[in-house]
Amino acid sequence: MTGTIFYIDGLNFYYGAVKRTPNKWIDFEKVARLLVPGDKIERINYFNAIVKPSFPGDRAHERQNAYLRAVEANPLIVVHRGHFRSDIKWRGLADHRHPVRDLLSPALRPHFVADRMYRSSVKKRSKPYSSARVVINEEKCSDVNLATHLVYDALKGNCSKAIVITNDGDLVEPIKIAVAEGVEVGIVNPHQCAPNRKLLVAASFPVPFRREAMAKCQLPPTVVAKSGRQIHKPKEWA
Repeated sequence: MTGTIFYIDGLNFYYGAVKRTPNKWIDFEKVARLLVPGDKIERINYFNAIVKPSFPGDRAHERQNAYLRAVEANPLIVVHRGHFRSDIKWRGLADHRHPVRDLLSPALRPHFVADRMYRSSVKKRSKPYSSARVVINEEKCSDVNLATHLVYDALKGNCSKAIVITNDGDLVEPIKIAVAEGVEVGIVNPHQCAPNRKLLVAASFPVPFRREAMAKCQLPPTVVAKSGRQIHKPKEWA
């Protein structure tokens, strides 16, 4: 009899469960066994996008690379890598809701000069709002990869139960397909907000998640990779 396969939306998990916490060095096998302690876990799929340096001296990509190599040291876990696309586009400013001092960070100073200059520019604009060039970062492939693997495993009968860790409503349709193929699908919302109602309707059952429990689901500070090399927890995450 087949067991349980996990499908983890990496970015959704990061922002919901570990961002702004010291618990980023997550051991997903511990998380899985905490969520479904009695299940036979066949595989844990971790879907994430590879970050790029955002500014000179940014080392976020180095920390992520170390973490992914540490995660892959566990033969139970498969890492599926997506990517980020970065574009510069014109976008409208929310100046009908916020004063100019709240539109930019860091704020333009002195405030009274910025306010006067902005009011002057507002009088000259032809549209009902002002625009700015902004950097748009979009995660690519991760949700598509998760949906594809979930549906594939359901059609092939690779699991009797699937646990999907996400609160992304875009995954409703593949979850419906998996359930229609006879797979029990549990939804784990890693965020502190209410779970997506459409996901709850599509899935078989919700799985309770405790954000504070992630402190007990950490990898050891040093992990030995399949190659034999040591991988150390980034000191910024200590």
